[in-house]
Amino acid sequence: MSVATARVGDQRTAICRVTLSGTDYRRAHDACHVAALLWNQATDWVHSEWKEKRSPGKYAIQSFLTALPRGERPLHAHTTEILAHDLEDAIATYRTNRKAGMKVRAPWRKKNYRPLSFTANFGWRVTPDGRLALSLGRGRPRIVLPLPGVQDSARGELVDASRWGEIQLCWDRDARQWSLHIPYETGREGSEGTNLIAIDEGIINPMALASWVGERTIEVTVINGREARAVKRCRNKAVGAIQKRLSRMKDGSKRHRRLVAAKKRIKAKATWQLRNFDHQVARKAADFAIGHGAGRIVAGDVRGIERKTRKERRAGRHLRQQLSQWSRGTQERYLREKAGLVIEHINESSSTKTCPKCLTSNRPSGRHYRCQNPACGFTCHRDAVGGVNILQKAIHGEYIPIGPDTKIRVTYLRAVERWSMDQRQAHRLVQRRKARALSSAPNRALPQATAVSERVPATPSTSASASGPLAAVA
Repeated sequence: MSVATARVGDQRTAICRVTLSGTDYRRAHDACHVAALLWNQATDWVHSEWKEKRSPGKYAIQSFLTALPRGERPLHAHTTEILAHDLEDAIATYRTNRKAGMKVRAPWRKKNYRPLSFTANFGWRVTPDGRLALSLGRGRPRIVLPLPGVQDSARGELVDASRWGEIQLCWDRDARQWSLHIPYETGREGSEGTNLIAIDEGIINPMALASWVGERTIEVTVINGREARAVKRCRNKAVGAIQKRLSRMKDGSKRHRRLVAAKKRIKAKATWQLRNFDHQVARKAADFAIGHGAGRIVAGDVRGIERKTRKERRAGRHLRQQLSQWSRGTQERYLREKAGLVIEHINESSSTKTCPKCLTSNRPSGRHYRCQNPACGFTCHRDAVGGVNILQKAIHGEYIPIGPDTKIRVTYLRAVERWSMDQRQAHRLVQRRKARALSSAPNRALPQATAVSERVPATPSTSASASGPLAAVA
């Protein structure tokens, strides 16, 4: 059983992988299918009510589902109620996005699988023998599992089951693994200062955070994202190669099934690696914000940058793929939850092209920024320049020069600790030297061992041990 944590609001959710017995597996499988069918029925009913010019709320949806015969909903009553509340939340999100001018649709897609939700003390409870029991309704067998150990990542201590909230039993179709999502309250505190933190987001470097630390000093931390790019590139190439082989095979054949399973394993492994990467980025960004007493976090607005890139010919296919796989929104959500602050957005146009010292517009190449104004000559990291300009715009409403005596201190961090190429090369050299030393050590020790054996006096006590290693060498 493996555990990963992700904070949700003022809580954290422990994701515990579990293995079900054959009987419990079939029960959970059938219950997830039934939950999906109930969702589809509720969605169709809501659309029919809209056609009649009625707008049902969550309690009306709940009444519709609970009024169904018990044979059509073999689930716990609270599981059915949570399903109705989830549908109402989806409808509320649709209306909010529509008011914001986004082109969205109301919930309509048919589902085949939905996670099962179990409320505390009703849907789930701890048995007297210390196991976790998940209820599927009155008169039906329960799903019984070993009680998972949930550790509070903020305090480093085990979380008692009395602090757990609503548990979800979820199925990962790529990893083909069941997991429990267990929320619990945490005691970690967010930032409570009044300082302003600006963030320049990017694909190569996910976040570059800037903040004033004095009247003449701006501190910038650039978080490297090449770990995620390597994971995505490896996944894309492996999945592309498998998909090419699948296109030449017959569906349902033995080799076809094996390749499909291999593709799912690759995608599942990459998903967990990228999840860990996003949490590492958010954790380092939250530490920067908390350490600098952040009261506001302002990020450059790049939302929707991936839309219509192919239609408007604004990017090539490689850049479009990178934009579509960019987990910017997930990283922002993790940062908001870890730092305890709402992330504001501001227009960041030309933030990485404008010199923060003289406001000259340049076209930098690579990660190094150099001002083309001969009278300026300002140089810095390109993402740090974007963070500084966003910081100035968030404070003054426009790009303002930072001043000739202002120092920009840039710290470059890896999101995930890995060895650099120089470190790996140095490690290989050290290992080679050790290997050569070990290979030549027996040859250097041979004359010394022979000399020692020759100096041992021939006494009865020593002759008794003459069959040892020294005697063999002599």
